[in-house]
Amino acid sequence: MIDKIGRGWDAPGLVSYLMGPGRTNEHTRPTVIASWQSDPGALQPAQIGPDDFDFDPAGMAALRAHVQAPADAAGLPRRQPAEGEPGFTKHGYVWHCSIALPAADGALTHEQWGQIAAQVMDQTGIAPANDPGGCRWIAVHHGTSAQGNDHIHIAATLVRQDTGKRFYPKNDFHVVRSVSRDWERKLGLTETGQDDRSADRAVTRGEQEKTTRQRAAGRLRDRPRTDAAETIRGRLQQTVAETAATAGSPDEFLAGLRDHGMLVHLRRDGAGAVSGYAVADPEFTTKAGKPVFYGGGKLASDLSWPKITAGLARHGGPLPERPAEKITWDLTSQKLREAAGAVVLARSELRSTGADRVRGDIAVAGQRLMVAYSRVTDGAHPEPGRPRTAAVWHGHRSARAARPHTTQTGPAAAAADALNDAARNLLALRMVAERGPSRSASIELAVALAGLMLEIAAWHEQRHQPNAANAARSSAHHVRAGAPQTLTPAAPAPDLRTDTAPRTPGVAARPGLPQHQGRSQQPPPKGPTR
Repeated sequence: MIDKIGRGWDAPGLVSYLMGPGRTNEHTRPTVIASWQSDPGALQPAQIGPDDFDFDPAGMAALRAHVQAPADAAGLPRRQPAEGEPGFTKHGYVWHCSIALPAADGALTHEQWGQIAAQVMDQTGIAPANDPGGCRWIAVHHGTSAQGNDHIHIAATLVRQDTGKRFYPKNDFHVVRSVSRDWERKLGLTETGQDDRSADRAVTRGEQEKTTRQRAAGRLRDRPRTDAAETIRGRLQQTVAETAATAGSPDEFLAGLRDHGMLVHLRRDGAGAVSGYAVADPEFTTKAGKPVFYGGGKLASDLSWPKITAGLARHGGPLPERPAEKITWDLTSQKLREAAGAVVLARSELRSTGADRVRGDIAVAGQRLMVAYSRVTDGAHPEPGRPRTAAVWHGHRSARAARPHTTQTGPAAAAADALNDAARNLLALRMVAERGPSRSASIELAVALAGLMLEIAAWHEQRHQPNAANAARSSAHHVRAGAPQTLTPAAPAPDLRTDTAPRTPGVAARPGLPQHQGRSQQPPPKGPTR
């Protein structure tokens, strides 16, 4: 199932939208199939004409009024208050959730959709079962979309009927994802990814449309992109994530954003210390010509200021001095091979340790080395379509799931420190020409990184994080594809196929891991649990 959640201020407008043809005529036969008062049929407006949307105006007005009534009784506005006005907040009280099936899954009955909607309302706390004072809501079913997706929309007014107080659901996206997964298993539907908190923030329709308009008007210059959306949010996310991965301190991070041409706005606490930040692309503006700022946490969960600073405290550090001697192929090949050696040792440690903290450190540090490798070989602004750029992008998604949901303090694991040192040593070179000895050394590092990413993918699978595992495998594929191809690799290329062979009891399967000589006869090495 594919689920999305949005918030707004205009419940009557949302009801009209759901009972109408939609913005691009994607709605057909709108039907109220579930509601807060357990009698959705009583809320369905009578159809007075042949068209799917020829509803009795009085019935439509009544439906809009029923859904909006608690908000009106609480004196809530139907538009977002401007900053400085009483009641200003960015969180609207109108909750809108859509849930759709992949086209291959066909369609569900109204009864099944109604049960799904009721479970969503119950588990989010918006309208718990057997709680007559909960929020008002309706679920509207449409026929299949233009892409063949059977789907429903849920509209709720987040105001309790008994107290008139606003209700604020917590972790509603993750709860809805969990409900969707439950029903996928129950009905035998296509199983979508578990909520492993590695997914990108959802791109809004408005962001997509605005990016298209500004690009058509020539106001956005092309930049190397690897994500499907190609929106301003995605572009900023890529820039911020890569800057954080190559910075050694918070000051370097902020300076790096400005070096990339980003506008940076800082929020400070009462003591004057930085407590948050927001970035904007000067080319992406409102109609009035003002830049559109995005807070780091709105770009991705791991890009908030606390997560950035905690990560830099754990994995950052100053760059070594640029070598005084002339940068030769022998020197660059030495640094590349040292990095490859650190990766091989880190992979062995990740495979043998039982501590998720150590594995997470290695995954994050491995991504920092991936970014450094891409930076020194392809440059800070590579041409579109470079495989290593794609490897970095997918690697960010994998590393995001590896980071703890709360900030950690203290030093990183030793194997991760070695990866971080290797990344800093590469960045100190600034650029690496993949010629002569450096060419074969670059191949060694690419092969080693691909193997590490496959081991990280196996760890994600063990933790039931399929989205992150897929991202790690994609990163492995792209970094290997981006290596120089004209020489025979000094180490065997990882087998990117899925390993389905039986495993030793108690040892998690590792999809996609290369099968080295003798590995099938011996269990993986065991090390001390940390």
